[in-house]
This record gives sequence, structure tokens and C-alpha cells, in this order.
Amino acid sequence: MVKTNIRRNPLKLFVKKLLCVLRGVMDSGINVYISPSAELCNPGNISLGDDVVLESRCRVRANGKSAQITIGAGTTVYPYVLLKTNGGSIEIGEGCSINDYCFLNGFGGIKIGKDVHIAAHTSLIASEHDYSKLGDSSFSRDMKGRGIRIEDSVWIGVNSVILDGVTIGTGSVIGAGAVVTRDIPANSIAVGVPARVIKQRS
Repeated sequence: MVKTNIRRNPLKLFVKKLLCVLRGVMDSGINVYISPSAELCNPGNISLGDDVVLESRCRVRANGKSAQITIGAGTTVYPYVLLKTNGGSIEIGEGCSINDYCFLNGFGGIKIGKDVHIAAHTSLIASEHDYSKLGDSSFSRDMKGRGIRIEDSVWIGVNSVILDGVTIGTGSVIGAGAVVTRDIPANSIAVGVPARVIKQRS
């Protein structure tokens, strides 16, 4: 749990809680800030921990019957981020930052640990098309997804792409512009297209 020694104003906390309820987010912690320009889809399926910040023009779309988005305490979702479940789920741990223009497609499920920092313009795509059906009307409908898992204390550099089925181990760093197509072991530094491990963190 993210802890703070800041003295909180009870009236301000009440107002912020009330604003969450008015936006339809019934499951929210204390001191949550949702920008007036943030877009929420199916807010009843969105859970926000203490001190979560949803910045201007971010889109948090829990679309689909079983969709669920959970954002842990102390996490900030920056402007123009798109979190979209597409019937799946997105779980983001405590103390994370999802920076500007990131796109998370949670069809097959995305699970992000604590203290994970995802730089701007990064995409996590937890779904796959069957390219044998390209040209068929079912191509856009028939998708599958194995999911993406990012463990604790990971840093993902700007413009990276994380593809379906990948696990990134604790303490790893993904270099800018990398395309991650396979698992990355813990405490690794991986770069390139496709991403490969170039060294271990000491």
C-alpha cells in the first residue's frame, strides 16, 4: 500500500469522493482525482485505489460484459492514454505511471505489478488475429488472447510495443522502440526489434 504523511483535508476528501460517485465510479479510495475531461466507459466496472490520478483526456473504457479495470493506489494515468478492455481485464498495481498516449488493449488480460513505469506512446496488445482469415468477414471478430504480465519494478521505454503472451520479469528495463515478442527474464535489459536481452542488471 502506498503511504503518505501528508495531512489530508476531510472536506476536500469528501468532495473528491463525491465527484467519483457522480462519475459512476462506486469503488474508489480516498483522494482520487478524475479530470473533468477524462472519459470513463462502464464506470461501475472500474476500481480506483487511494491517490489515483486520471489526467486530462485519458480514456478508461471497461467495455464488454465481463470487463474490469483496476488501478492501484498512487498510480497516475497521464493525458491521452487509452485503457480499453475489449471484454477482458486490465489490472495496474500500486505506484505506477502510464504516460501520455499509451494504449493498453486488455482483450486477453493485462496484469501490471507495482512500481511499473511505462513511457509515452507505448502499446500493450493482449490479443491476436488469425491471419489465415484475412479477407474473410470473421477476421475482425475472431480474436484470441493469452494475456500480458508485467511484474514489479519494470521500466518500459518510449514507443515500445509489448505483444500478446509476453511476461516481463521483475526489475527489467525495456529500451525505447523495442518490440517485445517473447518473455523477458527478471532483472534484464532488453532492446531492439524483436527485443533481445543484452545484459543483466547487477
